[in-house]
Amino acid sequence: MSNGSPTSVPPAFRLNQMIMSLWVPQVIHAAAELGVADVLAEAPLSSGDVAARLGTHPDATDRLLRALVTLDLLVARGDRFELTEMGRFLETSSPLSKRAWSRLMGGQGVWQAWGRLTDCVRTGRMAWGSGDGSASSGTEHFDALGRDPAAAAIFHQAMVELTRGVAPGIVAAIDLGGARRVVDVGGGHGALLCAILEAHPAVEGAVFDLEHAREGALALFASRGVAARASFVAGSCFDAAPPPADVYVMKSVIHDWDDARSLQILGKCREAMANGARLLVVEPPAPTARGNATLDWILTFSDINMLVNTGGRERTEAEYRALLEAAGLCVTCVRETPSFFRVFEAVRA
Repeated sequence: MSNGSPTSVPPAFRLNQMIMSLWVPQVIHAAAELGVADVLAEAPLSSGDVAARLGTHPDATDRLLRALVTLDLLVARGDRFELTEMGRFLETSSPLSKRAWSRLMGGQGVWQAWGRLTDCVRTGRMAWGSGDGSASSGTEHFDALGRDPAAAAIFHQAMVELTRGVAPGIVAAIDLGGARRVVDVGGGHGALLCAILEAHPAVEGAVFDLEHAREGALALFASRGVAARASFVAGSCFDAAPPPADVYVMKSVIHDWDDARSLQILGKCREAMANGARLLVVEPPAPTARGNATLDWILTFSDINMLVNTGGRERTEAEYRALLEAAGLCVTCVRETPSFFRVFEAVRA
C-alpha cells in the first residue's frame, strides 16, 4: 500500500496516515460484509457487474473497489477488478479466510466500543455496559451474543479463523498422555477440539460453552468428520464446572477476563478435575522486554482490545503462572508452539 519506507515519510504525514487509518478497516469490513471477494472468486468483473451481483449502488461500488485496489486487495485490469493473493483471504471458502474476523472487527459492536477507549483509560473499565446508567454484569460482551444470533455466528466463525492456522502447532505441542476424553472449555465452535480429535482417533471430546455456540459447533464437527466423537455441552464456567475429562483445554479464554473472573473460571475447572486430570491453558504470553516487532504489535493492541471489549488483559508467563497457582493449580510445564502461543500445563496442587 505504501511505496516508501517509514523512515522516508515525513513524521507529520506518518501521523496523518495513522490518524486516517480508521478508514482502512471500514473499507475491508464493507468488502467482507457485502461479499465482494466471493463475487470475484471465479473471474475478474467490472464494477457494474459486481454491483449487479451484490445489489449495490454502481458508482459507490466502483469507489469501494478502487479503495480495495489501493489496499492491494484487488488489482484493476482495464475496466475489470481481480482479487490479489491477499484479497482471496476475504473469500468465505478460503482455508485461510479472514472474512468473519473482518466483519467482527469492523462491526458496530467492536467499533462503538473502541470509540470509548478514552473512557476506558479514565476509569479502567471496559466500554460495554458503561455510561448508560445500567449496572455492569462484567460479561456484557458475551451476554450480547446470546441476544443476537447473527452477531454470535460472526464472532464464533472469527474465532474459528483465528484458531485454524495455529491449531496444528498447538496440537503437536501438547501431550495427551493416554487421555481418552478432552473438554475444550470456552471452545466456541470447537476448531481446536476438531484438530485434537483428528490427530488422536482414539480420543473423544466435548466443547463446553454458552448455548449460542452449539449450532455452529455441531456443524463444524460434522464437516470435519468427528461428529461421532464430539459433543457440545452448554454452560458457563462462572456458574458450573465443565463435564468430566482427562484433559481440559482453554485457548484464548483467560486473557478475556480480569484476575477475579479468571480465578472463577480456573476454580471451576479445578473443581471438575479428578486426580490425574490436567488443564492446558493456551495463551501467547506478553514479552517482558520489547524486541520482536510483530509480537509486540499483536499483544500491545490485543491488550487494549481486551481492556475495551471484555475487561481482560494480556499477561506475561510469570503472571499466568501466578494466576494458576492462586487458583490451586500447579504448573508442571510450559510448552512452546510454532506460533506465539504457549501451553501452560497444570494439575491440582
